[in-house]
Amino acid sequence: MEQRIIIAGSGGQGILFLGKVIAHSAMKQEKEVTWFPSYGAEMRGGTANCMVVISDEFIGSPIVRNADYLIALNEISYKKFINRVLQKGCIIYDASIIKNSKFRDDINFYPIEASKEASLIANPKFANMVLLGAFVKISKILSIEKVIETIEEIIPAKKKEIVEINKNLILRGFSIIED
Repeated sequence: MEQRIIIAGSGGQGILFLGKVIAHSAMKQEKEVTWFPSYGAEMRGGTANCMVVISDEFIGSPIVRNADYLIALNEISYKKFINRVLQKGCIIYDASIIKNSKFRDDINFYPIEASKEASLIANPKFANMVLLGAFVKISKILSIEKVIETIEEIIPAKKKEIVEINKNLILRGFSIIED
């Protein structure tokens, strides 16, 4: 089993953090993992993406040319990476922001009103956590318990007040997707 994931959006949307949580959660499940971040020179508002590969075996390269999953948090990233999703792959995206989505007939689409859901619980800037919960349910690669454990462990002590917010948003994203 090897799953290739591209996570993309703008700086400040928590793209790299989302990838880091997925990677750490997979390691907790004793998987082989690579996490490869990429971002523009700008701090916030510039481009940001990361590639995560999860496997039962040794991983040859951290570069994802063709993805099983795309998690997109803005329209520019959605359009940039849609053609890199494999047939029967999945795109999970923030439908609160991405309105003019271009569809392909050979992949599965999961429009999630992530920014809207995040604003109901905390703040739209936490949309990445809603999409993480949806990804966990859709992909069935990670256990929700390991993701929650990871959140509790990797958020720095000075930001512990947002652990509960993140956990609630992940669980909300998880519950949005029907079995």
